[in-house]
This record gives sequence, structure tokens and C-alpha cells, in this order.
Amino acid sequence: MRNVKTFVPQCLFAWALFAHGAAQAVPSYHVTVNTAAYTGQALMDFTFLANAGVTPATAVLNHFVGAFGPEFDRSTGVTGLVPGQVALGNQGGGSYFTQWVSLGGLFSFDVQFDGDYASTVNVDASQFNATLYSSGFGSYIGGAGSFAAFELLPLSNGSPGQVLVSSPNGMGTVSAIPEPSGLFLSGLAVLGLVRRHKRRRVAASRHAPSTGHDI
Repeated sequence: MRNVKTFVPQCLFAWALFAHGAAQAVPSYHVTVNTAAYTGQALMDFTFLANAGVTPATAVLNHFVGAFGPEFDRSTGVTGLVPGQVALGNQGGGSYFTQWVSLGGLFSFDVQFDGDYASTVNVDASQFNATLYSSGFGSYIGGAGSFAAFELLPLSNGSPGQVLVSSPNGMGTVSAIPEPSGLFLSGLAVLGLVRRHKRRRVAASRHAPSTGHDI
């Protein structure tokens, strides 16, 4: 009975990890940009561009950290607000979202891409860019180009879709967020170690010398 009581919660825990992984297995990335070398107000622009025939995809931004100010502008169809969650689509030529920021510190956010682009044959790719501009879009902050760029490549010629990541102006850092499926495998490994440890304890107790006390 004791083994059953222990094993059932462990199975439920492993299944919860698996279910979470199955529900969340879409590409996610953490983006940081350090503006310590700059001062004043600037515009942080997020743009999701694509041709008219591209496979639908959505970019979801959240976990905003940094001196974000009020919203500057957005295109039709963009939903959400900073510091909560903002979603942009690539349909109808794309969409954009622009936010005022105060330079001088570190900014970060997460971006997650969803849609069937990775499993749908197409010749059109999507491009998501995060860029810093001076007030009025007069010039780039930190060099020409975006500090984070993502190219969503669809399924083509038998090659599965993928996301190509770069920092064109070298100012940003982009790191992939491990998918929960990896967490599931790690959970199974931990459960395996726990079970092995318990078996060793049982075996050791069976071979332990008797105390000599009889009741």
C-alpha cells in the first residue's frame, strides 16, 4: 500500500509535466537589450512583416522588464498592453506596435511564436523585428538595424519549418527558452532517481543485521 501511495502521485506529477509540455511546445525566446550607454527617450518598435500569401502566425510578447513608458502607436489588430501581454499577427501585410522607453538601463521581454508555419508548405517567410529608434524615428539607437530579428521559415522541400534568430546591430541578446518537453524528461529522470534510491533503501533494510530483540 505504501508503494501505491507513493507511485500514484509520482505518475500524476509526470503526467502533469507531459500535458504542460504538449500544450506549450511552441518556439519561445528571451530577448535583452542593454541601453546603459544611452540617455533620453526613445521608441521601441515591434514589427511583424510578411507577404499576403504567408501562413498565419502570431507573435506574443510578455514578461516586459525595463523603463517602458506610454504607448506611441499600434496597427489594427494588435491586442494587449505593456507590461502585460501584446499579440501581433503577420496577416494583411503584417502589424506593428511601438512603445516609448527611457534609455539608460536593461530591457527584456519574451516572445513566443505560434501558428502552422512550421508544418505548412509555403514559399513565404515572416519577419519579426524589435528595433530602437530615436524620437520621431529620426535614427537608430545603437547602430543601424534591429537589436533582435526572427525569420520564421515555413516547411519547404521536405525541410521542416524553423526560426532563424539574429541581432543585426549586435546590441541585443536572444536566447531560446527550453520547451516544457525538456522539463518533462527532466522530471522523469528525477522520478527515476527517486525510485532507484527507494529500492536501494529497501534492499539495505532487508540485509541489515537483526537487533536481536524479539517480541
